[in-house]
Amino acid sequence: MSNEIPNLNLLAVFSAVMEQGSLSKAAELLNTNQSTISTALTRLKAEVGQELFVRSGRGVVPTAYASSLFSQVQSPVHQLSQVFHTLREFDPEVSKRQFVMTAPENLQWLFLNRFENKANKNISLEIFDQPDDDGKVYDALLTKKFDVMVDIFEPQQRSIESVRLFEGDFVIACRQGHPRIQGELTEAQYMDETHAVLERTRDKMRSLGHYTAIDVSKRKIAYHGRSLFNNLVLCSQSDFITVVPLSMALQFKDSLRLQFFKPPFEYKKVSNYLIWSKQFNHDPSHQWFREELIEASKSIVKQMQGNQF
Repeated sequence: MSNEIPNLNLLAVFSAVMEQGSLSKAAELLNTNQSTISTALTRLKAEVGQELFVRSGRGVVPTAYASSLFSQVQSPVHQLSQVFHTLREFDPEVSKRQFVMTAPENLQWLFLNRFENKANKNISLEIFDQPDDDGKVYDALLTKKFDVMVDIFEPQQRSIESVRLFEGDFVIACRQGHPRIQGELTEAQYMDETHAVLERTRDKMRSLGHYTAIDVSKRKIAYHGRSLFNNLVLCSQSDFITVVPLSMALQFKDSLRLQFFKPPFEYKKVSNYLIWSKQFNHDPSHQWFREELIEASKSIVKQMQGNQF
């Protein structure tokens, strides 16, 4: 083993492989190819004089030495990466930067509209729908496809930071000319009507099931949609009812001629979390971007507070 301290770049590659769990994901995170990752690990192995990974199936698993090394270098490597990120200059008035994120459907236009109205047109925002697979929710964040994400669940990964943006209500929606629902909605009416629901589940449960104790499985469901907006459009042209976040209801209440009701049962508010990789904690452009999303969320809260159903 050499008496010299291993190359920082090699330790950064090693840390990425340990955090991501595979060479391919580490390559995506570092914007390189798997061959480069493998070469770096071979060089680090020669420098430390110890085996770092052993093959297991189609992947690799860390040795006891690698696990020990990672526990000692993870924090210093992150700190040094943050130092270099901090040195990058960013001026929101003149800099050019495209930010990419994923967010719930009800917040997408509200975030896009804030950036569309920026004086500096060299700063732009691109938003993707959230992934359907719970197991892949954070993959694109960790591989740097997304700068941030907004989600209804607080993450538990050590390599990820989060802050709660706001708590929001959800409402029951139906068309203004509904033959049985006018002016008020009881729990019995809610359960008796035919529903349009969001097909996507979280933790093997439909979203509403996370926020109320009523047995939503007893509802009569006619339509399983993949979009909240599609559900709203369908309900505006039928006697179906659906559940949407209040922030979305306010966007389409008048244009779709809908009426909205506070849920006639006990429920919990929906939390929305801003989530990002710790690697970007001190990146100036990333800090500015996060602050913009936080300010946009404050505007959303004010709008919701001014509208009671």
